[in-house]
Amino acid sequence: MRFVTILMSLGLLAFLSGCGSAPPKTTMDAEDQFLLAKERYDHGKHLDAQIEFQKLIWNFPGSDYVDEAHYYLAECFFCQEDYLAATHEYQRLITSFSQSPFAGPAQYKIALCYYEQSLPVYLDQDFTNKAIRELRIFLEDYPNSNYVPEAQKLLLTSRTKLAHKDLLNGKLYYKMHEYVSAIIYLEELLGNYHDTKWAADAQYVIGECYRSQQKWGPALSAFQSVLQMDAPEKLARRAQKRIDRVEKKLKATSE
Repeated sequence: MRFVTILMSLGLLAFLSGCGSAPPKTTMDAEDQFLLAKERYDHGKHLDAQIEFQKLIWNFPGSDYVDEAHYYLAECFFCQEDYLAATHEYQRLITSFSQSPFAGPAQYKIALCYYEQSLPVYLDQDFTNKAIRELRIFLEDYPNSNYVPEAQKLLLTSRTKLAHKDLLNGKLYYKMHEYVSAIIYLEELLGNYHDTKWAADAQYVIGECYRSQQKWGPALSAFQSVLQMDAPEKLARRAQKRIDRVEKKLKATSE
């Protein structure tokens, strides 16, 4: 029993020793410590760089290098695909150093962290929604940033992904013959994501819903709207065929 107690005590001591909240002290000044950490980062030694940046942050909290150290510490986590830790460090930078020139890039990188964790379109899109939220904050708060073109592309890509998911859900309702629900879903898609590549497909399925209910007038309008959109050529041809058939139905019912 005494032997077991000794082992437990040694194990607890080892655990506590490894759980220190701060990296060891450094014998360098802030500038040299930053240069060492950045050199490790530039050579792709992200784990080593992470340790050195943490030393700087802990040992020189009032240094002019601290905001940049927080940014590159977050970058180290990002490069290791530890997006949770990266997001935390980027946010610490923004909160503690809101006027830093690294605050804007940090805000963009928070969005990128969420984007990188986004799941395939048929799964939950919580991370995609978070990425969109953070991208909009970035574009509003940092309109002159060099990252704006990339952020705009990323925002459109993320919104297009959500539009695709809504389209798949709308098609599912259509296949289940739940036409009213499908139309509501797809019209909401058109309202939120009219500028994405899935808008024309949504409009076409709306036409199919009306056609399946023999509502020829709304069906005709829906298919005609497809031709007024930036629809792929194949989809446009299908819409034109539907228009020809629906017009015949309308003519027959009016005679």
